[in-house]
Amino acid sequence: MNRIPVIDVEGVKVPKLLIGINSLLGWSHTSLGRDRWIRRYFTARRVAKVFERCIGLGVHGVLGPVWPRLLKAIRIAEKETGQRMIFVSTTFGDPKDTEKQLEELKGLYSPVCCIHGGWTDNWPVQNGRLAGFEEQLQMIREAGLVPGVACHDGDRLRIVDEGGYDVSVFATPVNKLGFYMSPNQRSILDAVSRTQKPVIAIKPLAGGRFDEGKISEWLEWVFGQKGVSGLCVGFMSREEAEEDISYAKELLGTS
Repeated sequence: MNRIPVIDVEGVKVPKLLIGINSLLGWSHTSLGRDRWIRRYFTARRVAKVFERCIGLGVHGVLGPVWPRLLKAIRIAEKETGQRMIFVSTTFGDPKDTEKQLEELKGLYSPVCCIHGGWTDNWPVQNGRLAGFEEQLQMIREAGLVPGVACHDGDRLRIVDEGGYDVSVFATPVNKLGFYMSPNQRSILDAVSRTQKPVIAIKPLAGGRFDEGKISEWLEWVFGQKGVSGLCVGFMSREEAEEDISYAKELLGTS
């Protein structure tokens, strides 16, 4: 089986195709009812089953928050398959808990940790800078991890990118619909095209809002955007993983 190509992030080999987790942990971007069902149905064991199929297809990287059910699912999948996963983690919850969350990552291979997109989007700005943001990045660096930043806002991405912050990778939405791309699609595409840092495109299928039967076309569009280095695709089942991964691997030339 051909290996998924990688992005070099300070010597860390991050796969260009990562597993997304919103649709497995209960952040579906559709309805509260669906989120409640997801959280009830998808135990760590069931999440791990999806991961195990992804690993069988050659995809062993996952991007997501420091969240107990996710951490447990990664450990189960690693035990069942014998394959170490690479976890591109993000902070979550209260910024006061960052140090504690970094401790929770011990025992997993999480060489890169990004500031959560919700934090970056709403972080206080003073004199054109994110006030105190450097302290969060410093905690990640001092824990021995490579700092990254997730965000859903092109203006914030530019502030970080042009502000000399200790950041080596970005994760931001890129999709044909402009879903979750603030203040608009053009703003994020411009910011992504200008940065010299690797960019992982999240929400490439717009949270399931893609045109029916057009998954390959949507993924190809994302890979075609200047500055996009890789992408993170979410799956709700092993069958979805098989379909989406097959399209992505064709586009990456590894099918």
